[in-house]
Amino acid sequence: MTTDEEHELGEGTGRQGPWAEPDEEHRADKQQGDPSVLDVEGDPRGGLQSDEYRNADPRELVTEGDVTMSGPGGAPQEDLSPDERRERDRT
Repeated sequence: MTTDEEHELGEGTGRQGPWAEPDEEHRADKQQGDPSVLDVEGDPRGGLQSDEYRNADPRELVTEGDVTMSGPGGAPQEDLSPDERRERDRT
C-alpha cells in the first residue's frame, strides 16, 4: 500500500523543464512580480507567452522549439462588429 507522501501531485503529467524538478516546491512563489521566472523553454505558453502565440488566431498552429499547439482559445477574430455578425447570421 502506498501513502500520499510517496506520490507527488502532477507526477507523470508531462511536466517540462524546471517544472519537472521533484525537490522544487512552490515555484510560482519565486515569481514576485516577474512572470519570466515561470518561462519554460520550448513552451509557447510559458510565463511570458511568445508574441506569435499571444497573437495567433485559435485556428492557427504555433511552433516553438519542439512544441506545436493551437493558438489561444477564444473566438476567431473578425473585422465585423458583434451587431454586424448577428445581422449577417440572421439573413
